[in-house]
Amino acid sequence: MGIGSLLVLSSVFGASLTIQGVNRAEFWAYQQDWATHYEDKLELSARYSDFDAELGVLWFEPSKHGPSVRKPLHLLDYAIGYNPEELEVRLGRFYTTFGQGLTLSSGADDDFRHYKSLHGLFGRLKLPLSSEVTLLGGRLRDVFFQENTYKIMNELDTTDQVLGADLTIRPIQFFGLGTRYVRINREVDPTARAFTELFGGDCRLDIGPVSAGAEFAWRLGTKPGIGGRETGTGYILNLSTALAGFSILAQYVNYLRLGFPPGTYHYNDPPTPIKSGVSINRGVDEQGFGVQASGTIPNGLYIEADLARLFVHDDTSAGVLEGEFKTRQSLGTNWTFELKFNHMLQKNIELGTYERITDRPAILLNYLTGPHTFTLEAELGWVTELPTDTTHGSNWRYHEPLISVSYGLGEKWLFTIGWQGVDKDSLKRYDNQTSWPVFETVYNINERNVLRLRIGAEKGGYTCSGGVCRYEAPFRGMKLQLISRI
Repeated sequence: MGIGSLLVLSSVFGASLTIQGVNRAEFWAYQQDWATHYEDKLELSARYSDFDAELGVLWFEPSKHGPSVRKPLHLLDYAIGYNPEELEVRLGRFYTTFGQGLTLSSGADDDFRHYKSLHGLFGRLKLPLSSEVTLLGGRLRDVFFQENTYKIMNELDTTDQVLGADLTIRPIQFFGLGTRYVRINREVDPTARAFTELFGGDCRLDIGPVSAGAEFAWRLGTKPGIGGRETGTGYILNLSTALAGFSILAQYVNYLRLGFPPGTYHYNDPPTPIKSGVSINRGVDEQGFGVQASGTIPNGLYIEADLARLFVHDDTSAGVLEGEFKTRQSLGTNWTFELKFNHMLQKNIELGTYERITDRPAILLNYLTGPHTFTLEAELGWVTELPTDTTHGSNWRYHEPLISVSYGLGEKWLFTIGWQGVDKDSLKRYDNQTSWPVFETVYNINERNVLRLRIGAEKGGYTCSGGVCRYEAPFRGMKLQLISRI
């Protein structure tokens, strides 16, 4: 096709080619054994008229450190789509979630380095009455960064086939309905008819400042290994209201044998009401609630309070309780002052820990004058921990202090010196380490490029995001990161 033909097409469609994307390049150097790894994650998208294309690259190259075998990961993803106003058709990699994730959930989380994608055919059609119908067929790939390496969590089940349909409709402005169906055909099922089905529906009502919603799901599955049918159920109730600068959000969840499969990865991801993202078993056996109230009083003081509890149905073997209070006040145009207190109880959540209770008061001060920004952050954690194995004693009591000082110069530079510590020297969760100093420099090269250098140590530990949890190994060394946007 010559230049003349391209000009004709541009004139006919009245559109131009647009390309955008982001690239994250990282290099990690470990103090221990002089090990290294480098990683590059590229996401590009191009659009011309009603057509678009996407290209994704994840390139992970570690050196061989420790007794484990070196496991690089090289992924190349693509997608091509046709997107007129009322229709979307996509072939290749895509992300989608039905409702709130009780029947099907996929997505990309760059901060947590979790990429759960579907690969196949996706279609969505807009219909009258503000309704949409979605159809899809594909296979799941769950990529997760854990213990300083990437893992494909469903590596043994990549041949599973997912078929799904979702319909949402809003017949009147303040009322909406949805219904959905997901079928999962697994190679590991013992018989040809032993597939898993998930049925779901939801409704939503919006009247003035009040919004109420409910979503339910039913799973008809196969008993692992032995065959035979089993069922699971789950539902979420949501209520929110906002009035005169104040808002209240409330949620209740109840899941029983809904998470599928009940292992290291899920096709569905029922949400957790816990603010910090902790879950017990991601929909296999959970019930609980979460409440958040926030607002600004007339003198400009912002207040937020959160309370959430999640527990198994017998209410004795496992559970999480989290409460947090936060207040923030701006003093003139230069000072910002924030106080926070977090209380959390975890029972049988982490492997090897029967119970862990933490209380964390924290303070954040920010001062701005001209192009100069000064920030002070301090936290002190009181921890009581009871290990599952009590051979060497009962409760452990220790403290986890944190302090961080930052200086920013205009929009170009940010320098941070920080330190975290613990006053107990035999904690397996931190590889028996007790001190983690760090220095970080962030350089905004221009509007599209940011360079970050971090030297020092990170304590790691158990961390969660959106109900998915992992153990982060402690780190000592250097991290260099360049983020570039097109």
